[in-house]
Amino acid sequence: MTQQEQPNESAPQAGAAAEVASEGRRRLEDLTETRTEIWDCLQDANRVLMERMQQEAALTAELASKLTASRSFSETASVLQNWTSKHIEMTTEDTRRLFSDAQQMLNAGTRFWSNAAQAPSPEAAGRFMS
Repeated sequence: MTQQEQPNESAPQAGAAAEVASEGRRRLEDLTETRTEIWDCLQDANRVLMERMQQEAALTAELASKLTASRSFSETASVLQNWTSKHIEMTTEDTRRLFSDAQQMLNAGTRFWSNAAQAPSPEAAGRFMS
C-alpha cells in the first residue's frame, strides 16, 4: 500500500468517526436535558409536598382547637365532618398532582429512550463498518 492510498481509506473512517462522535454528543445533550427536566419536576414536587405538610399541620392544629372548644356531640361531629371533608379534598389534590408529576417524568424518559433507540443513518453505519 502506498502513502497515497492510505489517506483515501482513512478519510471515510474519519468522517464516520466524526459522525459517531457527533451522535454521541447529541445523545449526551438529550440525556442532560431529560435529567434536568426530571430533576426540575422532582424539585417542584418536593416544594409542593413541603407546602402540603404545612397545610396538614395547620389543619390538624385547627381541628384540635375546634374539638377542644366544642360543647356538644353535634358540634364535635360537625367539626370532624368538616375536617374529614377538607382532608379528603387535599388527598384528592395530592393524588392528582402525583399522577401529573409521574406522567411528566415518564414522558421525559420516553422521549429520551425513543430518541436513543433511533439507529444512525444507514450511510453512516456503512461507512463506520467498512
